[in-house]
Amino acid sequence: MSLLKGAGEPPQTYSSPAILERRRRILHETRNMIAERGIAALSMNEIGRRAHVAKRTLYNAFQTRERMIGAAIQEYFDEYVSRISFTHPPGTMMHNLERIVSVVQHNWKIPNYIRAIMALYFSPEVDQDIWLALHMPATRNSREWIEALDARKQLQPWIEVDRFVDDLVRFEFATVNEWAQQRIADDEIIVRLISGYLTLMLGAIRGTARKEVEALLKDLAARGLDALPTHKRAAE
Repeated sequence: MSLLKGAGEPPQTYSSPAILERRRRILHETRNMIAERGIAALSMNEIGRRAHVAKRTLYNAFQTRERMIGAAIQEYFDEYVSRISFTHPPGTMMHNLERIVSVVQHNWKIPNYIRAIMALYFSPEVDQDIWLALHMPATRNSREWIEALDARKQLQPWIEVDRFVDDLVRFEFATVNEWAQQRIADDEIIVRLISGYLTLMLGAIRGTARKEVEALLKDLAARGLDALPTHKRAAE
């Protein structure tokens, strides 16, 4: 279910191949324009022209420009993550690190798009629908791991799961934004991001989970990228 669905709104069904293809074109062109021009210059008229649909069709499908942008961002992220061939099960540290590594490697190919959406995420004027479309999908893998730790009583007593997961995502995005602004190099971003992420985790966990994180941090410091979990690249 989409995070952008408003309370009380009837669900929209996309049953025919023609309607599904039209939606795909609209969201594809929306993402292209975000990468080319940023959000401020994104025009509904131009999206309609490029996707070969009437402007009113865009509003019928998405209600607002902001919801259309949010859907384009959210569905792109969800689709990419669904194609990652994970080698570790959900709810584990390694599964979450595989997701981070694969997403960063994909980001290398689309720096303009990432720069645009990071600018949105940190903008004080960002529409709430767009902010949620950026923030919420990124919480899922971290949440699975944190909730698994909570169930095993391996979180520190002061940790509140929802708040901590939000803080982890904010850290991830702040680091990715530094890379997008070319303040962190391509060959540094993965180790910097994972080292910082795991360092934050150390203050939240205990028991065997803490030992596991400490061991990986020491390995990262000694061997760099060679210490990271292996994974299969998502299909292009």
